[in-house]
Amino acid sequence: KEIAFHPVGTGPFEFVEWKQTDYLKGKKFAGYWKTGYPKIDTITWKPVVDNNTRSAVMQTGEADFAFSIPFEQAAVLKASPKVDLIDGPSIIQRYLSLNTMVKPFNDPKVRQAINYAINKEALAKVAFAGYAVPSAGVVPPGVDYAEKLGPWPYNPAKARELLKEAGYPNGFETTLWSAYNHTTAQKVIQFVQQQLQQVGIKAQVLALEAGQRVERVESVAKPEDAGVRMYYVGWSSSTGESDWALRPLLASEAMPPKLLNTAYYKNDQVDADIANALRTTDRAEKA
Repeated sequence: KEIAFHPVGTGPFEFVEWKQTDYLKGKKFAGYWKTGYPKIDTITWKPVVDNNTRSAVMQTGEADFAFSIPFEQAAVLKASPKVDLIDGPSIIQRYLSLNTMVKPFNDPKVRQAINYAINKEALAKVAFAGYAVPSAGVVPPGVDYAEKLGPWPYNPAKARELLKEAGYPNGFETTLWSAYNHTTAQKVIQFVQQQLQQVGIKAQVLALEAGQRVERVESVAKPEDAGVRMYYVGWSSSTGESDWALRPLLASEAMPPKLLNTAYYKNDQVDADIANALRTTDRAEKA
């Protein structure tokens, strides 16, 4: 019962105190399996939603570690003698999901048009200060079976052509929600809004608070009741293998409230392939 509040694990720290939305305290676990670890006696995790505040606590020394730091302040932190800035490839991907159960996103041409309408290289510079690269596939690079797809270069003329073929020569109106409300996410959805407007798509943007995200997206029990249309969100294949990059986002069983198939994508062949890949240890067959 309530296993999330009473976890059992083998980590280096044991629970001391938790004040929701404020902090979580842990202390060194004497029975930790790795001799000589952890190297510190206590640890306190604090959620800091505001990007600027997260950067400030690193510069003042109030925090020893922060993740993630605001991209626009990376250069300042990198120049500080008090801070070690670590950057490298990530298995976290940010993306737009489109609700394929409703018009106009049930039309592949509309989805393709949106892909062509967004200058991803420019977005990486504007919102992420260059600390991001356009994704080349669903499975992140560095994870087994990752394949490059596309490319889909920035081509607003192609986007307008596809919209016309789909029956939307003048574009359409829709909503674009963000799963996050920090400054980077705000930059992303505003940039995307401007790009889509250039091809005739008028998107009303909204950065959801955590409670709104749970209520409007993650807790919706029936697909037909989903209010989400375009959704800026992220996912990490945190297990380090491709199943956890694919199944939670593309399997029909992964629609909310179970997992994060917020595109409400359903394809019998994809479902079968994902399921079959879990049944074999043969790498060639999995691929």
